[in-house]
Amino acid sequence: MLTQEQNEILTRVGPGTPMGDLMRRYWHPVAAKGQLLERKVMSVRIFGEDLVLFVDEQGRMGLVGDRCAHRQVKLDCAYTTDKGIKCPYHGWTFDAQGRCVDQPGEPASSRLKDHVGIPSYPVEELAGLIFAYLGPQPVPLLPRWDRLVWDNVYRVIGFVKIPCNWLQCMENTPDPVHGVYLHGHYFKHWLKENGIEEEKLHRLADGFSTPVIKHEYAIGKYGVDRRWLLEGQTAEKDVWSESLPLVFPDIHCTSGSGRHTFGWRMPIDDYNTMEVFVRAFDPGQDIDIPKQDPVPYCEIEMVDKDGRYTALQSVTGQDVMVWVAQGPIMDRTKEHLGTSDRGIAMFRQLLFKEIERVQNGEDPLNTFRDPTENQCIALPVPWDRGYAWGYAKDGSYKRGSATAADMIPQHIKDEVEELYMRAAEIRARAEPAGVK
Repeated sequence: MLTQEQNEILTRVGPGTPMGDLMRRYWHPVAAKGQLLERKVMSVRIFGEDLVLFVDEQGRMGLVGDRCAHRQVKLDCAYTTDKGIKCPYHGWTFDAQGRCVDQPGEPASSRLKDHVGIPSYPVEELAGLIFAYLGPQPVPLLPRWDRLVWDNVYRVIGFVKIPCNWLQCMENTPDPVHGVYLHGHYFKHWLKENGIEEEKLHRLADGFSTPVIKHEYAIGKYGVDRRWLLEGQTAEKDVWSESLPLVFPDIHCTSGSGRHTFGWRMPIDDYNTMEVFVRAFDPGQDIDIPKQDPVPYCEIEMVDKDGRYTALQSVTGQDVMVWVAQGPIMDRTKEHLGTSDRGIAMFRQLLFKEIERVQNGEDPLNTFRDPTENQCIALPVPWDRGYAWGYAKDGSYKRGSATAADMIPQHIKDEVEELYMRAAEIRARAEPAGVK
């Protein structure tokens, strides 16, 4: 358990807070490129700060404060020109650096625009996402994690808004034991109660139901390394020999038979979190994946207007249910951690350590400044639990396996399934006669 003061330190993310200062040292995804191209101007809230993201008529992106410096109009109602973002009230225009570049109501001789501006932050694009950095100079490199730069994979981006604090979402990651009960036993109960007989969902629940017999944690190169074994597995199993890290400070990743998820649980403010994930489907090198520009995205609703959970057929939907059930900010002074919670305790210790490093003027973990070390940051790719995602051992593929219980839209699922089916057919034709 934590003291109230410790809980406040780890959960409050606004400007000037210890956790807020730590989080601002990292690049975070604030939108999909596809979203921005459609909307041109869009509101962004991150770490308790309200901002506006825009792309001007020359294709330049900017992330700026959400109020015009003139009469404090919210710029989410602004529009863009070839110079930047223009306030509709009096036409004041700001470029991507927050500089005022046009004040059409002022005399040509006026120097007022040279002395006013609005906050601005750097943005970059990677893997179909727009990333922002809200911290101090010098700006670190945007990390090129391998799942974001792999060639010949089919990517889809997802956004899930979660009405609770970021930490209770992230503490889910160093906790493999919850999977047996929430995604296994509870999932089976839910399927039975709702009369759902869909085979792939029952197969998914069965995969999660195998007990965890051993799990260990260690501070690794990029965060908290997690290793676990399920009943019937041996120490040669990839998830034990290779581990799968919690990438500090708020990134989770999973891999399994051609399907890889890399996602951020990004604080919107103290009481809301945005889960942003990139799902990379890898049917194999037998086919060429069409170029995606932009990468497709989806905004996924978890709770309807009446407060009912609407995505309990998905692993993320089940997670969201229990995260929100812990309250807007979990009261960790009342918890009782057990031996299965060692990873959670280790993650908290790492957060306190990295907060202290920032307070001492040091770079925190996963700050990258050398381009030669940032070409492709490799993470383990272990076989994850064997959920029947992707191909069977003989190379065949059963339609629906790769996207089982996924929350992505059906038309995207259809594209993914077609790629897997084509790859399996190519493999089958390439096998010598009589070989299985």
